[in-house]
This record gives sequence, C-alpha cells and structure tokens, in this order.
Amino acid sequence: MTVTVLSAPERRRRWTTAEKLRLVEETLTPEAKITEVARRYNVHPNLLHAWRRQARTGVLAGGGDAKATSSEAVRFAAVYASGEGTGEWRGHPSPRTGMLS
Repeated sequence: MTVTVLSAPERRRRWTTAEKLRLVEETLTPEAKITEVARRYNVHPNLLHAWRRQARTGVLAGGGDAKATSSEAVRFAAVYASGEGTGEWRGHPSPRTGMLS
C-alpha cells in the first residue's frame, strides 16, 4: 500500500527585499494610493505601511540601496497652540496619548 501526501499551497506569500522595495517605491510616487497598490499586488495595505516604515528606518535595505537611514527618520516634537495673541492655551495634552484635546 502506498500513501501519497499532498501538501497544501503555502498560505503566506514570500516577498524578496527587492520586491518589497519596488512596491514601496511605487507607493511613494505623488499620484499613488497605497490601497490601489495593495489591491494590484494582492497585499494588505498594512503590510505596505510596515514596509514603508522599515524602508524609512533602514531596516528594509537591499544591499546599499536603502532609501532612508535611521538619521533621516521622521521625528516629532510637542507643539502647544495658544489663543490669538491672548496667551491662553487652547489645547491640553491628554494624559493617555499626549495628543492635544
């Protein structure tokens, strides 16, 4: 008696670094929409956002072709808005998120 084991198709798709960088570059064009690029390549938009973040921080580097390094990462600073010259604070940072309310 012979038993044949049939393997199911792989559930997760494997993307090379070059493919990831190509998709990231496509999302960086001015007219590109991440959702449209994601649909075209059958990828969840969150995955494209993650790859963009990795490319920006230098994690997703193809040899020496990294588009951004960690020194070019986006940095944020706290900003408080006051009333129109009155010196009154309009927003108060939320204790939970630090965002203005």
